[in-house]
Amino acid sequence: MKRWVIIGCCSVFVIVMVVVFLLCCFPKKYRADIEKYAEIYGLDESLVASVINIESRYRCDTVSSAGAIGLMQLLPTTATECAERLGLECDEIDFFDKDTNIMLGCFYLSVLLDLFDGDIINTLCAYNWGYGNVCDWIEQGNVDGSGTITNIPVDETRKYIVKFRVSNWVYKNVYKYGC
Repeated sequence: MKRWVIIGCCSVFVIVMVVVFLLCCFPKKYRADIEKYAEIYGLDESLVASVINIESRYRCDTVSSAGAIGLMQLLPTTATECAERLGLECDEIDFFDKDTNIMLGCFYLSVLLDLFDGDIINTLCAYNWGYGNVCDWIEQGNVDGSGTITNIPVDETRKYIVKFRVSNWVYKNVYKYGC
């Protein structure tokens, strides 16, 4: 009998640890905003949740060493350009505001997806390392038969894609984003 009690306690402990791990590594914040802007810009919610997780770990006030800001880590020039394209008054915008940052980040993702004909990998490479760089990689032939980049020449971007695949799987299959 004691053996089954110990096994049961160990099972509960493992389940609790998995839940803690998931909640720490894959936060579930701002779901309403993610759903709202994903729908407006025709994006999968798990894509948006994953980008936010990878970029900022869901911290609104974060600034990268490159100067990217907010939840979706937009460069101020990119955020300003997106805001202008959406007809917003840039001098009145708080790019750290969660709602604004998610809106602009989703808009930017949708623009990149259009430019790369819906190719998620190329889009995420461009989001991470820049549109022009990704176009150069494609011109250099670092793509498969469908045009998806297969030979990513930058270590940071290769790791970004791996993080995306893991994060996206969790948000889609465990948290049921986009389902």
